[in-house]
Amino acid sequence: MSAKENSINWTSKEYILDCIILLVIVQIARVIIKYIFLSQFNFTLDNVNIINIISIMLVGISTALILRGNNLFNPAGQRLIKLNNRYNNKNIRLILGAITSVAICITPYFDGGYLTSNLIILTLVLIVEPVFEEVIFREYVWNYIGSFQKDEKKVLIIVTLLSALFKIGYWDMVSQSLSVIGSSFFTIDIIIQRVFVGLIVSLILGLVKIKYKDTYLCIFVHSLINIFLGR
Repeated sequence: MSAKENSINWTSKEYILDCIILLVIVQIARVIIKYIFLSQFNFTLDNVNIINIISIMLVGISTALILRGNNLFNPAGQRLIKLNNRYNNKNIRLILGAITSVAICITPYFDGGYLTSNLIILTLVLIVEPVFEEVIFREYVWNYIGSFQKDEKKVLIIVTLLSALFKIGYWDMVSQSLSVIGSSFFTIDIIIQRVFVGLIVSLILGLVKIKYKDTYLCIFVHSLINIFLGR
């Protein structure tokens, strides 16, 4: 193997390792912030979910602010997420955005009603998590890997695997929710299911990203998939 091939292989390992380290830091930061808030409130399902929302939002916004000036993560440079892309997706965004908004609004009617506790959970699952994960994976991580790997199919595979494995980092959320409601399910079973489903969902979202080059469409599709899965 030539020195050039060695260099390429090492670079490949480096940029994937960079992403793994970033994702681990993101999850650790989220957990730390969460437990700081939890120490100040009663341990109830509503409080846990509200704090989950707050911790995800704080980490997501902080990550976006830190990475926005890095051309490897965000080629647009001056935006948190670049609004423009090489395809004109304006009409698709409007239609899909409208469908997603309506679906989110009517979902509580068919899934537990418009109770405060239900609305909190649905806000977490249908709005906060899709935005958080798509900005990280189909925007920043995708851009970063794409800066080194020009084959979009390989970028798709790498991001899909990383996105699925990221679900393991939600161990605390699953464990605490099961504990509060007194469920007989085991956390590891739920996590394994999430990783498996996450693998399929991430692949679909990656294909959307490749076709439309639009993170916003990925967010809408992610939210609609969560509605369909009842997650």
